Amino acid sequence: MTYLCLGLYLLFGFVHGHSHTTAFYEYTHSLKRNLLLELEKEFAGWDTQLSEDEEIVNSYLAYLKWREFQSTKASFIPSRPIQEYLAEIQSSKVYEVLKKFPKGGSLHLHHNHVVSKSILLDIILSSSLYDNLYFKTSDPNRWKLDFFINPPIGWSKVKESFTDDSPKNFLLPHLLFTSVMDDKAIHNPTDSSIRWQQMTPLFDRAGASLVDHANITSKHMEAMLKGALDENVQYLETKTSAGRKLYVLDPSQTETNGKRFIDDDNGEMELKAVDSVVKDFIIKHPEFIGYKRVIYSYRGASKVNITKDLYKVINLYEKYPHIIAGYDLVAEEDLGHSLLFFQDDFNTLLAAHDKLPYFFHTGETNWPDDLSTSVYPEDPISTAANLYDAIILGAKRIGHGIALANHPYLMEVLKRKKIAIEANPVSNMMLGYVQDQRHHPAITYFRYGVPVVISADDPATFGYDSFTIDWYEAFMGWGLDLADLRQLAINSLQYSAMSLDEKRNAYAKWSAAWKKFIQETKKEACGIDFRDTKPFIGSIFPKEGYISIGTKVQVFGQNFERSVCQTVLCKFGDKTSKGRYVSNNLITCHSPGNARLQKSRGPRVVPFSISFDNGNTFFSSNLTFSFVHNMK
Repeated sequence: MTYLCLGLYLLFGFVHGHSHTTAFYEYTHSLKRNLLLELEKEFAGWDTQLSEDEEIVNSYLAYLKWREFQSTKASFIPSRPIQEYLAEIQSSKVYEVLKKFPKGGSLHLHHNHVVSKSILLDIILSSSLYDNLYFKTSDPNRWKLDFFINPPIGWSKVKESFTDDSPKNFLLPHLLFTSVMDDKAIHNPTDSSIRWQQMTPLFDRAGASLVDHANITSKHMEAMLKGALDENVQYLETKTSAGRKLYVLDPSQTETNGKRFIDDDNGEMELKAVDSVVKDFIIKHPEFIGYKRVIYSYRGASKVNITKDLYKVINLYEKYPHIIAGYDLVAEEDLGHSLLFFQDDFNTLLAAHDKLPYFFHTGETNWPDDLSTSVYPEDPISTAANLYDAIILGAKRIGHGIALANHPYLMEVLKRKKIAIEANPVSNMMLGYVQDQRHHPAITYFRYGVPVVISADDPATFGYDSFTIDWYEAFMGWGLDLADLRQLAINSLQYSAMSLDEKRNAYAKWSAAWKKFIQETKKEACGIDFRDTKPFIGSIFPKEGYISIGTKVQVFGQNFERSVCQTVLCKFGDKTSKGRYVSNNLITCHSPGNARLQKSRGPRVVPFSISFDNGNTFFSSNLTFSFVHNMK
């Protein structure tokens, strides 16, 4: 409290009218700097305290990040096209540790584009449906897949078209954005329109036409849950179309090429099949938390269809509250209808006292507020303006929210109302909204105190098949530490669509996974021998402090990883205090208050040294620290 009061006085009440020494200004500068750092940390409102074991893991992660940075800074991966560095990311030690990190939930996922296309093809090629799998090559770079008994003109049977034992190697490249991007898209990394033009067709290449077959749906869902848990994602929310229905192949249905829908218009059979898979999976894997679904309409739909879909979702939400989370609008936001365009549809629900949670894609744009990209003359509303209407309509979360960066007042509203932003770092880069993860606006939202969750959007169709890639990009590019990662994981549960009881159960399961991660990662960190590392102590700041009270001292240098899993001790003359590893270049410690020196009249200059191994060895330097009675 003494330090805080003194710091506040120095920061806001210091009078510059007197003449002081250089040491005085250095000391007061250090107090002001420390205070700003503390106040900034408190501003976000998150718990940044770490236990002793968590501090060890935090130090280890900081070391791994520093090592990764040293080896990649000439071509820093979060600033580069993801498709060029996937293998390098997945072979890195940072990725290996983050894969084990308990991420909580992933809340922004498009259902048909989460499971690896390679795994989906394995499911199909090992089933009897292989005989009914056809492909169409009208677009030479994007082959469309579907099941038929009697195929339409232009479709070829997969089983008869490839001499290779497995046609997967031929099919897969045509289904992934990382494979089909042409030079125009590659050379225009911030042109979202070009990127969307090449991404949009892929949503239908190996999507609902395959996944909605009654014999594939359950296997696909099980693969999704398994893939999530393999990367320590314990909870999922996916987005599915309001028109989703199961079908089978029936030889009598020649007019529909053998397809016969067995589901009702609400898609309840598919929903029950998925629900059954989730329940069975939790029995086998009790550490898994659960699954919910957001149902969507397309932004280009008519008002009539939106109204129809809204009532369909309300019906399902009331009938299956344990699995239906709410409603969204999807597709390229810059080209779709605005939320304001559909206000009559939403207001009709309000007038009828029908409540439906909204999870809108909102502000997924890099266009300024005063430029409209709408293709609808009757709806010339800018994409960024959707932020206002999403807030007014009571959205529980906002998808992407790139445009929020230009609206600091709305950031404050989201912070106050606790409306979370669903950040999808890799998606935002691949679709041309963020060229460099170091400049992703979500870190600004997070530091400001707006709730942020990290998700993966369409990892399978993008071609990177991973939940952890997004966490890697954020960890390396946003300046995150373990406390930040922990808060992002907690946010994914706190701002999920789960009920309060479900959230309590979820937090208990996540906490168990967290404790396991901390213990296992601590063991790994403490198993590394850093004794051959030679630290270099470059400078300390400040170099003077009061005898009567401790002073926070920052120690700058190199190769401080020697202190990972060790107790750092700073030595001021013959007095020691505990230090904290911040990074390979920074350690902080406090000068001890020295009662024995208080009777001396003048300053006391003492040598400064530091131990990185619990006090067994002290590294000396030519640096000194001065204990003084008064600063003048």
